[in-house]
Amino acid sequence: MEHYIKKMSFLGENIQTIRKHRKMKQQELADAIGINMQSLSKIERGVNYPTFDTLEKIMDVLEVTPNELLSGEWEYIDHTEPYIMEVIKREQDFNVSLDYLPQNEYFNSEQEYRFYMETKLMQYISNYITNEAVGLEELMEIKQLIQRQKLERVMKVHKEMRGLDRYREQPPKYKYHNPYNDRVLRELADIDRKNNIPDTSPEQDFDEMDFEEYLKDKWNRGL
Repeated sequence: MEHYIKKMSFLGENIQTIRKHRKMKQQELADAIGINMQSLSKIERGVNYPTFDTLEKIMDVLEVTPNELLSGEWEYIDHTEPYIMEVIKREQDFNVSLDYLPQNEYFNSEQEYRFYMETKLMQYISNYITNEAVGLEELMEIKQLIQRQKLERVMKVHKEMRGLDRYREQPPKYKYHNPYNDRVLRELADIDRKNNIPDTSPEQDFDEMDFEEYLKDKWNRGL
């Protein structure tokens, strides 16, 4: 009981602190929760406690949880949980929509849906890496991920080819039906074109006009 009373003693003070942080006047909060300003003043001063219904309305208007109101001296914390949940939901919706593309009756062939899926994936990746919130460090992490995937693909094909060399037969689960033709391996390794890894010679290919356009675009977007 003593613990409960101690928690409640912070309630009025925290309501006042949060209200002021939200730049709301007493009258604004009172109107929003449907009580008069005198009643709200008594709650904030700890003279009276709000009813459960009033407390729910206060939490809704001030966008706080019960624990935040009753957990002692309130400090402003950016409420990131709703944003995180929204991101997770949208990402999952995107994943599900891609998973169900093969069953979409709009497409007349596998080639059509695969083309559409690749287009959407490239758009998704492009939107992410061109976002101003993505820093150089994150791009380095993406680079490492891509390098890891590229090497894993090469090593997988190499492993299957070595396995066939050793046992002289092809396990049914293996994807590559002609392992002694190294075309797939050459394509994965980009042996012929050698254009998967860009050259880095700023002395030769740094484009000052492109850089000026980049700065102008950032300026126009207020970044």
